Amino acid sequence: MKLRITVNSDLCFGAASCVTVSPSHFRLNEKNKAEVLENGEDVVAGNPIYERIIEADEAKKEEMLMAAKSCPIAAISIFDIETGEKLYP
Repeated sequence: MKLRITVNSDLCFGAASCVTVSPSHFRLNEKNKAEVLENGEDVVAGNPIYERIIEADEAKKEEMLMAAKSCPIAAISIFDIETGEKLYP
């Protein structure tokens, strides 16, 4: 399945709970904002990535949902690209 992961950089204040839950998919940048990684890498070096479409199996989907749910201000949104459904929040 394909998921669109979006971090609202205006809301994010760097709690880093998403990084703790899923360090291979999130990191904090120099502005203390969460960025979305693809398989642990920044595909576009030097540019903040606040939105990314990723391929996910069921395990990766659950990990991404746990990371999003861990955010104290719900700054992370997850959408199923194939169905158009908003999975979180």
